[in-house]
Order: sequence, then structure tokens, then C-alpha cells
Amino acid sequence: MSSAEESEEIESGEEFGQEFPFGEGGDRENEDGSVEGSEPEDAEEEGSENDEEQLINPKTVREKIDFNLEILGNFKERNDKNKSRADILSDLAHELSEYYGYTEELAVFLLELFSPAECVEYMDASDRPRPMVIRTNTLKTTRKDLMEQLGKRGANVEAIEWSKVAIKITESAVPIGATPEYLAGHYMLQSAASLNPVMALAPKVGEKVLDMSAAPGGKTTYISQLMKNSGSVTANDLKPVRQKSTVANLHRMGVKNSIVCCYDGRKMPNITKGFDRALLDAPCSGLGVISRDQTVKIQRTVKDIQRVSHLQKELLLAAIDCIDHKSSTGGVVVYSTCSISCEENEQVVAYALKKRFVRLVECGLEVGKPGFTRHKEKRFHPSMALTRRFYPHVHNMDGFYVAKFQKYAAGPQEDYSDDEDEEDDSGEMEMEGSEEDMDDMKGSGDEDGNREESDKEESEEDEIADEAEESSDDCEEKEEEEKPAPLKKATKKIKKEESSDEEFDSDSDVDPAVLQDKDFLTMLANAKTARIEEQGDFTDDDNDVGEDEEEEASPKNTKKSRAKKESRTKEMKKTPAAMNTKSRKAMEMNTEPDAAESSEEKVAAPKKRRLSIKALRASSRIKEK
Repeated sequence: MSSAEESEEIESGEEFGQEFPFGEGGDRENEDGSVEGSEPEDAEEEGSENDEEQLINPKTVREKIDFNLEILGNFKERNDKNKSRADILSDLAHELSEYYGYTEELAVFLLELFSPAECVEYMDASDRPRPMVIRTNTLKTTRKDLMEQLGKRGANVEAIEWSKVAIKITESAVPIGATPEYLAGHYMLQSAASLNPVMALAPKVGEKVLDMSAAPGGKTTYISQLMKNSGSVTANDLKPVRQKSTVANLHRMGVKNSIVCCYDGRKMPNITKGFDRALLDAPCSGLGVISRDQTVKIQRTVKDIQRVSHLQKELLLAAIDCIDHKSSTGGVVVYSTCSISCEENEQVVAYALKKRFVRLVECGLEVGKPGFTRHKEKRFHPSMALTRRFYPHVHNMDGFYVAKFQKYAAGPQEDYSDDEDEEDDSGEMEMEGSEEDMDDMKGSGDEDGNREESDKEESEEDEIADEAEESSDDCEEKEEEEKPAPLKKATKKIKKEESSDEEFDSDSDVDPAVLQDKDFLTMLANAKTARIEEQGDFTDDDNDVGEDEEEEASPKNTKKSRAKKESRTKEMKKTPAAMNTKSRKAMEMNTEPDAAESSEEKVAAPKKRRLSIKALRASSRIKEK
């Protein structure tokens, strides 16, 4: 079969055993021969008119944006009082998303970060390109010589005041990335904002420095340049593909003190430690470099920002753990991102301050705005103002954030509690406690045989102890009632005895005149105290004296009793937790030899009380007669 025939069969659909049910132009034919896709000319004209109406005029949208900004600027003097501020902000977010090409979710996010007028300025600046900046490699040349060489090649150059090595290229007749000076490694194409983290790090000659996220090597070469190729610089990155450009730049710039590796930054403390300084230019959402990557407007969501902030927290803690806090020259960690969101910057720094023994210090930068000390419902430490923020609409450079830490102790902070991590910490504590309980269960299983039985026995012992405490309290109260007291207290006790006498015998009556006779009451109180003294019931102090006299009278007996008590208490301490309840109860009963006597006193107490009441009745009757 020829190729022409094959093509005819493919077009007709005979090769696949079916025919295309479409007419010319891809319209479907009905059974009556009409075509579904065909429409009258009038319908086509109406559709074109609707499409024209749906087209958005940028001028009208811009006018709406300016109008809403004026209303928000003088909100109290607005004409339409029915619209709230939230309604106007929602309208403004919708208009900004249409005019600048952001998703509406991201537009709302930026309106919460900035004021409405500043948000519009930020979006305008993000659509404009940033000026080209190069960094002079002082290992091979000077900034003055480099500016002369580039000027001879037709480039308009200008030195940046706040940096000693940065040069701004305003115009050039030749491509800056293909000059002989570039190929010789005399300069590096690098944004102005990315110079600030290395300037804040300020590495010194002979130190040991870690660049945790090094690719493509711009900051790594700058660190080696400041260290004058001394000491060591560990350039780490997760992806080996990205490290190819790092190695190329290190060779081109003449760096000799670098070590290139590919590890997960979160595992670096398990691989190597003892660095004097560390730089973490963490992966971020890229909200500060929209001028170089316009896809951020439609690809980034709030969930992406929250997800990357979790990774940044892990990387920052790992960078802090890699640092030696005892370093005489360093102990410094610099954290930076090319984002402007608070979730990726201040919240990550606040997390590190609570989880590790670090504090914020001055960055030593001449430019930049202070970091946020408050954002929406969040409140941060006042030292957060030492961090620095960079904006495209303020500093004419990429959006950036820089924070500098000083580590003063090793290890994590144990007393940390945060709303985001309380559940995790409590879960870890529960797991640790459960492991300890498992060990206890294994050890006690050999002695008792079952954990549940020991729990029941302990609960029974607790109930018995509670009952014993209640009974002892009742005994103490009764003993206090029988102790001697002054005349006033004696009269009150006599009245109580009379009321209780009515409970025992309701038929007997006592003349109330007898109770009002003071001479009789004093006589009764004296008789009662004499009777109590005869029985041997004294106060607490008298009892103590009596015990001392008894000890002096019979030292042998007291020594024997004390030795027995001490031996029993030692045996109680030595007994294991899984001891049989019967033996434990027996030990407790033996430690109280006077328990039987106390029980007899409890039984005899109400009898004594009844006898005193009967004596009171008899005396009253004798007085009547």
C-alpha cells in the first residue's frame, strides 16, 4: 500500500473501523442532514458584540482604583454612607487583580500587608524592571579599575554609595554578561538586595563559614572574597544540578577556600558542626522578585506561603545548631529571604527566638526599613525592629528581608510553648510518659503478675486510709471537747451537754434557774476538772511532760519501743511498690500499738458523757429539795 493510500484511509477513518460523524469544519450532522455547529449570521453578530462588552478597559479600571483610594484616604467624608470599609477593600482587591494580573487571593493578602496606597505603589514597582547591578571581585581587580574598563567598552556605570563593590549599569552598548572582564572573573552579575545578607554576616579572615543554600554561588563567592580566600566556606545545596553553576562560578571568580556539598539542610547538624558563622538564604515564595518572574502573580497562593514557612523554620533551626556558640569571633547566623510576607520573615524569626538560645543583633546595614513588631493579631519582640526589610517601591531593589542572630548557648529551649506547636509538644510528652509506663509495667509484672490487680489494691488502700483519717479527726474533736477550759467555755459545754441530754432522755427536765447560778457553775467546772485530772486527761503540753517523765522512769522500755518502730518504718520503706496488700496492712497495724487502746477510749467516751449528765441531774434535784 502506498503512502498516499494510507493517508487517505487515515483521513476517512476507515483504518480504525469508524467514520467521523462530522461535516466540513468539524460540525456534527443530524439525521435530517442539518448541521449542529452552524449558526445564523445574526447570532454571530450578537456574540461579537457581547465579547466586546466583556473586554476590560484598563483606563476605566485604573480610574476605579484611584477613586477607591480617594474614598479610603478620606473615609469619613465619603458620599456613599451605605458602603463599609470592608466592601470598598473587597472591590479594590478585585480591581487590582484585574489591572495588575494577580490572583484575587494574593491581592487581598498584599492589601493586608500594606496600606491601600502603598499596595498600589508596590504593584506598580513590581511591574518595572530593576536596574542592573554587578559586584566587583576584589580578588582580581578593584571597583575603580573595573569601572574604567567597562566605560571604555561603551557602558554607563555608576557606583552605589552604600556598598564598596557594587556598580550600577544604566546603559551598555555591549552585553554585560559576555565581556572579557566577565569571563575573566572580574565581576559577578548580582542583584543589589542580595548583597545585604553577606554584608550583615561580615565574615572575618580565617573563620569557618557555612552557606546552607548556596546555589548558584553569588553569595558564596562574596563570602570568600571578604575572607580573602582564607579559612573555609562550605557551600551546600539540596540539588546537585544547581551546584553545577556554583562550581563554575567558584572557578571563574578564583575562589580556593570552598567546599561544595549536596545535603538536606535540615540534616546538616548531624553531618557537620562547629561553624563560626552561617548564612541561610532560605527558599521562599518569591514575592519580592515579581519584576523578574511574573508567574508568581498567578502561581502563588496563601497555602504555598504557609507551607514554605514551615520549611524555613526547620532550616533556620538547623543552621543555628551548626554554629558554635563558644566561637571567639563568630557565633552569628544570618537569615534572609527574597519575600516580603510576614509569615516567611518575622514569624520564622520569632519561632527561632523561642526555640533556640539566640538573640537578634544589629545588621549593620545603612539601608532598609525596620522589621515588623506587630502584624494583624501578631505581636513580636521589640528587638524585631533590628531586622531589615527592602521594598522595590522604596529602595528600587528586589523585595528582601535580613535578620542577624547571635547564639549564646547550645541546645533547644525546653520551656518553649507556642500555639502552633503545643499539640506536638504535648504529644511527645505523652509518648515519653507512655514509654516509662511500659517499662514500669514490665518490671512490676514479674512481681505481681497483673497491673490491673495492683491498681485495684491501691484504690482499696486509698479508701481505707481515707476512712482512717476521718475516724481520727472525729476522735480528736471528742478529745478536745473533754479537755478542761475556763468558766465561759465550761458553760457553753454544759449547755451542749443539756441539749444532748434531751436526745438521750426526753422525760427528764433540769431547772433553768440552776444553770443561771454562777456559784453552782463554778463548782461544777472545778469538779469536772478534778475528775479529768484523776483520770489522767491533760492538755497537749501536759501530755508531753508526762511522756518525758515516763521515759526517764523507764528508759529501757522506751528504747525498745523506739527501736521496734524504727525497724518497722525501715521495713516499710524497703518494701516494693507491688507488695501484697495484706502484708502491708499488717505492717501498718503493727506500727500503731496503741490502736486497740484508742478504740476502747472511743467506746468509753459516750459512757463518761452520760455519767456526767446524770450527776448534773442529781445535783439539781438535791438543790431543789
